[in-house]
Amino acid sequence: MFPVLSWLPRYEWGGFRADVIAGITVAALLIPESMGYAGVAGVPPEVGLYAALGAIAAYFLFGGTSILVVGPASAVAALSASIVGDFSGDVDPVALTSALAITSGVLLVVAGALRLGWIVNFISRPVLHAFVAGLSISIIVGQLDGLVGIEVEGESALERFVETVAHVGDWQGWTVAVGVLGLAALLTMERFVPRVPGALVVVVLGILLVVVFGIDDDGVAIVGDIPTGLPEVGIPDLSATRWIELFGGGAALLLVGFSEGYAAASAVAESSGDDVDGDQELVGSGAANMAAGLVGGLTVSGSLSKSAAAEEAGARTQMSNLVSGVVLVATLLFLAPVFERLPEPVLAGVVIAAVLKSADPRRVVGLWRVNRFDFAAGLVTFTLAIVWEALPAILIGVALSLTFLVRRATFPDVVELRRDSNGVFRRFDGAVPPAGGEGGDDATDSVAVMRLEGSLTYANAERFLRAGRTLGGREGVRRVVIDAEMIADLDTTGAEALERLDDELRAEGVDLRLAALHRRARDQIGRSRLADRFAGRLVDGIDEAVGDDSADPSVD
Repeated sequence: MFPVLSWLPRYEWGGFRADVIAGITVAALLIPESMGYAGVAGVPPEVGLYAALGAIAAYFLFGGTSILVVGPASAVAALSASIVGDFSGDVDPVALTSALAITSGVLLVVAGALRLGWIVNFISRPVLHAFVAGLSISIIVGQLDGLVGIEVEGESALERFVETVAHVGDWQGWTVAVGVLGLAALLTMERFVPRVPGALVVVVLGILLVVVFGIDDDGVAIVGDIPTGLPEVGIPDLSATRWIELFGGGAALLLVGFSEGYAAASAVAESSGDDVDGDQELVGSGAANMAAGLVGGLTVSGSLSKSAAAEEAGARTQMSNLVSGVVLVATLLFLAPVFERLPEPVLAGVVIAAVLKSADPRRVVGLWRVNRFDFAAGLVTFTLAIVWEALPAILIGVALSLTFLVRRATFPDVVELRRDSNGVFRRFDGAVPPAGGEGGDDATDSVAVMRLEGSLTYANAERFLRAGRTLGGREGVRRVVIDAEMIADLDTTGAEALERLDDELRAEGVDLRLAALHRRARDQIGRSRLADRFAGRLVDGIDEAVGDDSADPSVD
């Protein structure tokens, strides 16, 4: 429950200097990006700083991955804005945003306590990647109005883009210049001097432009008032009805935030040598979200980009993140008035640069070459994230993932195996040859061999029965052998299908045998009434089932 009690007593203080440098480096990214993601979530900049501070403190205690950085992130910020935006009436977006973080955190901790780390599998990787790509494009489009100095009212990314382009005559010249130059500088530094904290450099230069040249007098909007001091700790004052309504959105954030965070944890664990415990990561992520919400922040998740930056800067443990937290505290106490002079187009540029790598539709297009169903689910999710909203996009994406998963279980391949010239049983694709013809031999023409390439369950039992009847009803066949090596599971309906097929084939004078049965399915049969029925007909290899014990039991 408290991994810090394991690694902190063994901490090697000789490496503290490296963690300090890494912590300062991460803070240089974390501070401007947290302020920018607060804007994505539709709340004031300081809400992002509060969230980062609470998340760092909580993950330091409960996190199970040594150098993972947890804080505000693009996907959960945009999803939070979508969820909060659906509330009607007199609502406080800051209170709802913080309450949503707490709700999501509670659900994460409960899931961790129940050891539900496998829940991340509810979102397939293709759907998650497509969602992040579409959402990243939506975030970029959502920052364009700040980059060019206009206000747009469209809800979807497509509407906002069309509206932004349609009002090109209203773009503010100085705002466009500052925003585009800041974005170009960020991308240039990231490309040629990646070790330099580009976000911090651009933010400092933007503030200097306001202080020295007064560009805010030329129409360039600035961030404005940021409260000085540490956040207050407390539960948002909302009605019980509001809290209940937030749980649906909290569940969606659980899936998206934990999936993204777990992917980041797995990536950094490959180089750090950590063993990622999904259940512990649920608890760590949940604690981080609860802490973020209790100090008035927004939802958080693990960040791959900032974790990679921490690793590159020499981070060794969560001590580096604790240093980042100290820098955050100093910022809130002493530097908040400085960030009030930050130009909004620069902040928009920081957000765009942060999500630009994720906004790559080629990952969706690449799915076509691997699996058409993954491509269809990914394309629908990607498109909906751009033309609609984040929440319905991810919910429909998850539904499609589960639908296609059920379809794969319902329609596994049922193939016939025939012995080739070398005596090896292989898949036979095509029409079954006549007795003694090409592709068979006289010794096995009275035997048909069938393989079900999947578990035998209620979803495919009827398909299995039809295939068995077809082979058993072929002229001259006196035995049907089921190659059961791939039947890793057998449910009640599957067991009934075996009984039914056995009865029907026996009535036609055809013997049914099961070969190479998977251990788990064999145990299930052994505990059921099928044990007596198939006694002596459960054999280890196909050749033994066919009746040729002298041959090697080779199957391809």
